[in-house]
Amino acid sequence: MSDFRRLDDHDLDRLGDEDLVDYVNQARAAGQPEAGRRAMEIVSWRQEPLIKARVTAKMPPSAREDVIMECLESFVRSAFDGKVIGSVRAFASTIASRRIADYYRARERDPEQVPLPVEHEGEEEIWGEGPGVEDPTATVAIEDAVERVLATRNETHKRMIMLYAPGLMGGDDLSGAQVVEQMVAEHGEAVSIDNVQQVWRRFKVDLEKELQAGEDGLSPDG
Repeated sequence: MSDFRRLDDHDLDRLGDEDLVDYVNQARAAGQPEAGRRAMEIVSWRQEPLIKARVTAKMPPSAREDVIMECLESFVRSAFDGKVIGSVRAFASTIASRRIADYYRARERDPEQVPLPVEHEGEEEIWGEGPGVEDPTATVAIEDAVERVLATRNETHKRMIMLYAPGLMGGDDLSGAQVVEQMVAEHGEAVSIDNVQQVWRRFKVDLEKELQAGEDGLSPDG
C-alpha cells in the first residue's frame, strides 16, 4: 500500500518548490496523478516571474510571449517526470536558456531582415535602431553582458536603467521625465532627469567595457 498522503491547498502552499515537485511525482507513482495537479500549478506559478525576466532580458518584444509559453510548457513536461531536481529555480532558468537558444538557432536557419540596435546621440542618449540582419550569437552575447553589468547595480539604479532602456534589453524605453514619474509612482523615489541620464551613461560605459573584455578574452562559445 502506498504511503502517499494527499495534501490540501494550505499544506501545499507551505511546501518548498523542490518538495512540491517531489509531491507531484509521488502522487503519480501512487496512481493519483490528479492529486498532484494543484502542486504542479503552484510550483509553475512560482517560476513564471523568473522565466519572464530571463526571456524579457534576452528576447525581442515580438517573440517574448510565445517563448515564455514554450518555457512554461517545457518546465511542466520536464520537471514532473520523476527526476530528482536539486534546485527548481536553477532548473527553470536552464529551461528558459534552452528555449531562448532554440529561438535564435531557428532564426539562424531561417534568417529574416530585422533592425539591429545601434546607439545614437540624442537629447537623452537613448538607443535607436538601424537596418541589418540580426546575428543571434552577437545578440545573445550583448544580452549576457547587459545581465552581468545590471547585476552590479543596486535595485534603484537597476530599475531606472530598465525603465529608460530600449526594447533590446527588455526595458520600457521611457523618456527621462517619464522615468522620474514612474520612480515616484512605484517607490516614492525623488530622482531627477539628470540623475537618470547619469545612471544610464555610467551603465553604457561599463557595458562597453564588458563587451570589449568579452571580445578580447572569450571565444563566441566561451
